Amino acid sequence: MTKNTQQFKVNKLALALIAVMAPMSFNAIAQTNDKTEVIEIKGIKGSLVQSLNNKRFDSSVVDGISAEDIGKFPDQNVAESLQRITGVTIDRSAGEGTTVSIRGFGPEFNTVTLNNRVVPTDNGGRAFSFDLLASELISGADVYKTAEASRVEGSIGGLVNVKTAKPLDLEDVTAAGSIKGVYDSLVGKTNPSLSALVGKNFDDKFGILATFAYQQRDARADRISVGGYRRDTVITSNDPNAANPTVSDPVWRPQSAVQSLTTQDRERIGSTITAQWAPSDNLVLTADLIYSALEVKDNEANLSRWFSNPLYNAVIDENDTVRSFTRVPKPLVSQGVYQLWDNGGQGPEVAGRALGTGQWNSSSQVSDSRDVETTVVGFNAKWQASDNLELDFDIHKSTTSARSGNNSRVTLANPTQVPTNFALSDEAFKWEGEEIDFVGLPTNYYANNVQFTKDDRDDDVFEFRLDASYSFDDMGPLASVDTGLYYSDREKIASNGENPFGLIVRAFSGFHYNAPASILSEVSPRGGFLSDQGGLVDNWLAYDVQDLVDFFSNPNSGVKDQVQGFYDQVIHNYENGATARDGSLLYGSRAEAEAAAEAARATALQKLEDAQAFTDERTAGNPLGIFAPVPRADKSWRVNEQTQAFYLQANLEGDSWSGNIGARYITTETESFGSGSIVSQIDFDSAGGGGSLTSASGQNVSDTSDYNKVLPSANFRYEIGDDILLRLGYSKTLTRPQLSSLRPTKNFSGRLTREQDGNISFDGTINGQNINLRPYLSTNIDASLEWYYSDDSAVTLAYFDKSIKDWIATGSQTTVLSIPYFIDGVNTGNQDFTFEETLPINIEDSDAKGIELAVLHAFDNGFGLQANYTYMDSSSAATPGEVTPGALAGLSKDSVNLIGFYESGPFQARLAYNWRSDYVNCATCSRNRQPVQTEAYGQFDASASYDINENISVFVEAVNLTDEDRRQYSTFTSRFLSYEDTGARFSLGVRASF
Repeated sequence: MTKNTQQFKVNKLALALIAVMAPMSFNAIAQTNDKTEVIEIKGIKGSLVQSLNNKRFDSSVVDGISAEDIGKFPDQNVAESLQRITGVTIDRSAGEGTTVSIRGFGPEFNTVTLNNRVVPTDNGGRAFSFDLLASELISGADVYKTAEASRVEGSIGGLVNVKTAKPLDLEDVTAAGSIKGVYDSLVGKTNPSLSALVGKNFDDKFGILATFAYQQRDARADRISVGGYRRDTVITSNDPNAANPTVSDPVWRPQSAVQSLTTQDRERIGSTITAQWAPSDNLVLTADLIYSALEVKDNEANLSRWFSNPLYNAVIDENDTVRSFTRVPKPLVSQGVYQLWDNGGQGPEVAGRALGTGQWNSSSQVSDSRDVETTVVGFNAKWQASDNLELDFDIHKSTTSARSGNNSRVTLANPTQVPTNFALSDEAFKWEGEEIDFVGLPTNYYANNVQFTKDDRDDDVFEFRLDASYSFDDMGPLASVDTGLYYSDREKIASNGENPFGLIVRAFSGFHYNAPASILSEVSPRGGFLSDQGGLVDNWLAYDVQDLVDFFSNPNSGVKDQVQGFYDQVIHNYENGATARDGSLLYGSRAEAEAAAEAARATALQKLEDAQAFTDERTAGNPLGIFAPVPRADKSWRVNEQTQAFYLQANLEGDSWSGNIGARYITTETESFGSGSIVSQIDFDSAGGGGSLTSASGQNVSDTSDYNKVLPSANFRYEIGDDILLRLGYSKTLTRPQLSSLRPTKNFSGRLTREQDGNISFDGTINGQNINLRPYLSTNIDASLEWYYSDDSAVTLAYFDKSIKDWIATGSQTTVLSIPYFIDGVNTGNQDFTFEETLPINIEDSDAKGIELAVLHAFDNGFGLQANYTYMDSSSAATPGEVTPGALAGLSKDSVNLIGFYESGPFQARLAYNWRSDYVNCATCSRNRQPVQTEAYGQFDASASYDINENISVFVEAVNLTDEDRRQYSTFTSRFLSYEDTGARFSLGVRASF
């Protein structure tokens, strides 16, 4: 542990411990709602009954999760509890639930509030990551699936309101504490997790409550993946050097393949402090502070192969997907010198044959740090001004700061000396050949990319809300009227950086500089690597990136001596009959070759010296030195969004019915700031057989936009009998575009590749954004039938239909740019390069409809069953075999939850199974704007506890009990993308109350 890391942990822990001093015990909370029975929230059944009553007596369609006891949420993670609700599915990171989809709409379509306040996020959009919140701090969470004018807008899928406990709901002194050890099956370690709560209610006049939670977790993920598919021709015959090899029509072939060992260190600290004062019977003042800190250190040790042409021995399936192939080797002549031409040793006067770009085996070190702090400070006043008038005032300021550190993108590679093979298997892929063929010799590892990046985010939210409700004594069906004002000011800032590409990254790229063998060490994952798959590597060479940085940064390390390889490469090319693109000899004489060789050596030395002399005061003190990332204005942006809203809602009641009708008027103004980007040059490296572009910051740009909407809503609730309810709902809702999609900037990327015929192709993209995007607008119809046939059992059936306008999809056009073109460091003048330019636009309409069926039944013998099923369909659903640019992310047509529980006396247990069918993660995020899709997935979770006495209980928990793996594909299930194993987690702990 470094000194800086120790300082982080001490500071975060000290700040959080202000909330509590020591773990103590607790009493159960008894909460009262005007329309809800008084329920003691105790145990599994008590939690389910509380949520059932909240659903039954609410004016709209809502489902929820309640704590089984204060400080005891049903799952280790809030998102993992929410997935038990009909229509709710989740995504995971390192096996832990992070974001939720509701009724098929992904995280970006749902609003998450904390105590009815919009909270900032640590990403570029609006999707909230639930791993920021410790479940022990939460008293409950509600998922609203229909809209009311009185609730904040922004969600087409649904609104999730996460709640924390309030001290005036306590019974006198309340305290709670728990501690547990969490074992990760892949890591083989047990990590600590603890929580504490202490509060007191002073005669319902004043109350104070503090909570604290701490978790440290070591996680591991074993993952193999294909880096998308390229539309290309391949050689189906077995000799790539034949005069006329058999070449296929264009097919989809893998661009690269990676075997990744990810190790992760997660530390989360959370605390809350809430104070309430009731100076009179009709006034309650509440002040609260919520703090959360999450530090994630994510490190990947990767083995990979980038598949350049030629590919031969190719086997193609019925979907035009290349299933297997062979690659030619990369003959190494001497340090940094490769066999690129071959004329059979006939001398430099005889033109040689250009060899295909040989195969490299790469060892990459990739890190992605995530250091997030979230603070919510709020004040609320509820005033019963008269028997008929109630006022509710709320104001809060919330901030999220996310820092990434120095994220590495470092690759060393060794050239293969024999042909290599690759094959897709039924589930994933397999390497072919002995491990030494993949790993290579420690003395033959060359730098291809030494790059470091920073990706920082700041998200600030200020909200003000004033609500008024006036009830009528004798106005017939008009029971009350609600009205209110709302104001929000949100600003998200992205500050990105990287080490200078043209000056630093290019100076050490291209497989020219040999890394010292002494910095390499063997990696042997515990238990092997995806051993059930076979055909993978269990031992390989990795390195500490700091050692590599120190070697390349030091002018006296000997790296300068390696520039001789540039000279030797040119001479070797000359002696083997190197040719120009027209087939003529590249060098007319040895003197001409030697002049070119000396120029190449001098150019490389100058680049090396310039890089090692680089300084920037902004990176002073950074251990990476010249490799430290510096701010990039063209990759940074700021978006400010201000929203005002006014609503009016009439609440209606009759003998056996109730409802509401209203409208919410909103106006939003957006201002976006950024910097333009320009392409300064494109470089091709003959030894590597490829190249890329260099971009730089341009002029500052800004833009503005605004829109306003009227969002009507109506909800109707009818009691068909004592136990049967019919609900009907109509509303218009919206989801705003992602904040990152509103920035006024463009990003350029491009790669050069030598094709089968020796020609060089360019794959260039320009990704722009669009501040003039309009929000998604949905017209919603809801209906549900609910049968509460006992106090703790129910059957519900719901139907929903959403018709969506202004669907956002990706538009594209072709753009040609004239750019300086360098070959092996020599400027050959400007050439035209064709880019595919894309940006998000409002171009389509869409729809979504579905059915939800849920059953909760408690037997008299302590057993119980909770089951639900959701069916979804949409015109924006992905179609197998087709690319749908506007496909709805997060939509699983089918999802199922089955939960069995038992509760009797001191013992309680639960076994849960959650399953969802295939869904689209992103419609255009894979190579060539192909989709990323996740295969159907299900997992078992379990928990059990035993009350030793009234004060102490012990418990066990299991997440992903049967160690299920996740698989992704693109378009066709046979077109494999990734396969990941995150292992199972087991917990053993004790909880105390007095």
